[in-house]
Amino acid sequence: METMKSVLEKIRVLDLSRHISGPFGGLLLADFGAEVIRIERPGGEDDRYMGLQGPSGEGFMFLNQARNKKAITLDFMKKGKGFAILLELVKKSDVLLHNFSPGAVRKLGIGYEELKNINPALVYAEITGFGSRGPYADRLGFDQIAQAMSGAMNLTGFPEMPPQRAEVRYCDFSAGTFAALGILMALYHRKSTGAGQKVETNLFATGVAMNALAISEYEKTGRKRSRMGNRSWYTGPSDLYLAKDGRWVYISMVTKGLFQRFCTHIGRDDLIGRQDLQSDYDRFIHRDEIDCLVKEFVSRRTADDAIAELHAARLPCGVVNDVDEVAEDPQVLHDRSLMDITYDKWGTLKLCGVPIGLSETPGEIKRPPPRVGEHNREIYCGLLEMREDELAALEAEGVI
Repeated sequence: METMKSVLEKIRVLDLSRHISGPFGGLLLADFGAEVIRIERPGGEDDRYMGLQGPSGEGFMFLNQARNKKAITLDFMKKGKGFAILLELVKKSDVLLHNFSPGAVRKLGIGYEELKNINPALVYAEITGFGSRGPYADRLGFDQIAQAMSGAMNLTGFPEMPPQRAEVRYCDFSAGTFAALGILMALYHRKSTGAGQKVETNLFATGVAMNALAISEYEKTGRKRSRMGNRSWYTGPSDLYLAKDGRWVYISMVTKGLFQRFCTHIGRDDLIGRQDLQSDYDRFIHRDEIDCLVKEFVSRRTADDAIAELHAARLPCGVVNDVDEVAEDPQVLHDRSLMDITYDKWGTLKLCGVPIGLSETPGEIKRPPPRVGEHNREIYCGLLEMREDELAALEAEGVI
């Protein structure tokens, strides 16, 4: 039987990125067969060791985003042998991915204009804090700053509290996803033209895109959303409710049909005909009244009983899992959203699964996160055809 090919087989990506956004974009490409080569300084980059560390001494941020990648060490930040080697790698690659600031790119001499002269077919993907042009171009940025400046942080939390950031770094992860999507579109364009191009995304623009609905509402109507805790704007009932066993259940009844179904389920068909409860916005206006009904319903049941009953009635809801409960969730187990990956002598790590499904060319996890410089010999002596003595000399000089 012929082995199924990965959809991105024979695509080579040089991954110079750090932390979350770029590494996550590279991860998506690696999961579907791209040869993603992570380039680190000798000894490994700071993000390899950041945060709570596993038994190998590496942080879980790195471990979750480095599987399926190869890793080489190369000090290319000085204009010397390391930089010359980087340019040789660029000549032999399809994609370069980084999340350096524009200032760092200029200093390093790795901008798109420089590299496309070396490889006109190169797809050059750049993730920055604020973009490469405009009044904020030279600012440094992180996910939390993008959340704040996009207006989303001002909508997160409870009215009596200061604005709250989301712990899950959605600007980072979304920017990485946008970068991966842009890379795929650029590769598709190259297939018919032979020409590469620059792919750009940034954290601030990503945050604004995520919050565009609230901004659009204000720009047209002058009405501002504000912090509402766990409630949802312009829908109701939609909130977090406490069950009698102390667990929290989220219930959201968007659409008239769902609300009417709930009314019938609790024996309150009298509410179905009320003219002031006909639209989502009507029910939002009267949320305090109808929220009480949902609150009472949940409070008389355990979380499991409430969810089972609501599911049977075809009403959307979900329990609030703590981090020690997610891995054993039946749907998580079925979808393999988390997977056990063997990592050398350190045993098994539970890391994120492949988040995208393709029916004919699915992604898969073929290798664990790479050790520092694990693939130096493969890349330098194989791809670049160096001799063993040349490799040893570069190691002795601290270039790799």
